[in-house]
Amino acid sequence: LKMALGVEEIARQRGCTPATIAILDGVVRVGLSPDQLRKLAQLGSKCRKVSRRDIALVVAERGNGATTVAATMYIAHLAGISVFVTGGIGGVHRGVEQTMDVSADLTELGR
Repeated sequence: LKMALGVEEIARQRGCTPATIAILDGVVRVGLSPDQLRKLAQLGSKCRKVSRRDIALVVAERGNGATTVAATMYIAHLAGISVFVTGGIGGVHRGVEQTMDVSADLTELGR
């Protein structure tokens, strides 16, 4: 929570409007209040990791989710946001030859 609030403050200091993206109680949110950020932090591991393919399911289940870069990019685009900050993107994971575990972030970046 402290890190999220800190990053939002850094953005404000540089003239940007922070708009953290998440799904709370089945509603896609673009721009979270401090209370919503707190809720997301308190959910911890009960909060789902939501990629682009998971958005509809989490919304339909009225669930809670933190968005991956792929989902964030998609939602930001729909909201008219062309630039965003992330801590990092996913990639090709170890053992890919057996699991085919390639992050959707790479596919989304290619769109």
